[in-house]
Amino acid sequence: MASNSNRLPLRLLEVIRTLFYTPIYVSVAGGFLEKEGLDVDFKTCPPEFGHPINALNIGEADIVQSGIMRCIIASDWGAETVPKHFAEINSRDGFFVISRSKQDPFQWESLKGAKLIPVDFSPMPWASLQTALRRHNIDPAEINLVTGLNITDAMTAFRAGEAEYIHVPQPWAEQLLEDGSGHVVIAVGPENGHVCFSSFAATNHYLETQSETVHRFTVGYANALEWLSTHNAAEVGQAVKEFFPDDSLELVVKSITRLKAQENWPTDPTLTQPAYEGLHDILLGAGMAKLRQPFSKVVRTDIVESALASRK
Repeated sequence: MASNSNRLPLRLLEVIRTLFYTPIYVSVAGGFLEKEGLDVDFKTCPPEFGHPINALNIGEADIVQSGIMRCIIASDWGAETVPKHFAEINSRDGFFVISRSKQDPFQWESLKGAKLIPVDFSPMPWASLQTALRRHNIDPAEINLVTGLNITDAMTAFRAGEAEYIHVPQPWAEQLLEDGSGHVVIAVGPENGHVCFSSFAATNHYLETQSETVHRFTVGYANALEWLSTHNAAEVGQAVKEFFPDDSLELVVKSITRLKAQENWPTDPTLTQPAYEGLHDILLGAGMAKLRQPFSKVVRTDIVESALASRK
């Protein structure tokens, strides 16, 4: 651990509290960032910022969790520079489609004409689901989306029978399974394969002027990912339970087990170009991006390379 005289502050934001972002919680709760001499102020993005990238751009955060989608779209709209993504958090989609009725086997055609409640806090999960739908010859336009609901209202509406399907991450998917309100019919991650779904980003200015903080953060995060990959769901659940006070430890462990089984989290933070291009393909297919943006404009790989080299 770094000496008290050499500690550095870090403001870290996430989009929403979900077990999809377990690598972040392991980093914080496991003391991996603290051991690198960082005093971390970690929280979910306050509503006034709308999204962590907005907080980043106005100097209210140092490093944020974000879908790489936002920087690709900003580039597509003409931004000359965008925050750089430098370390991967999720290497697969971690969202699930839950059906009110048990379907064995599930028929993709059953989605045609049905009502589905999509994720409200980001357009990326719906774009990713569209890719899976098209692969199974389902036109997304044939699904009736029930929009405008936050996650709490969406869960209430689904339980009340206002839609046949809901599209959610963990722990909400597991909550519906636990109380018998629904059944998993689609795990989107295995459908779409490895893509750089979410990652850590910072402004170019911060990466250049606070390189020591960024390096320490990346080393600590890499150590956390290694720990996550070598410990079972029960151990991980114990480590991150404090972030989910309203859910039982059993439900947290079940959620992590499901995500671990589909390899949602990388074993090291490297953002690869094939995973970037896979994500970009999803955006192009959904009409959320018009032109392919250069990998080097959105991603920096040297930060992780340096961090991993320093651990050897």
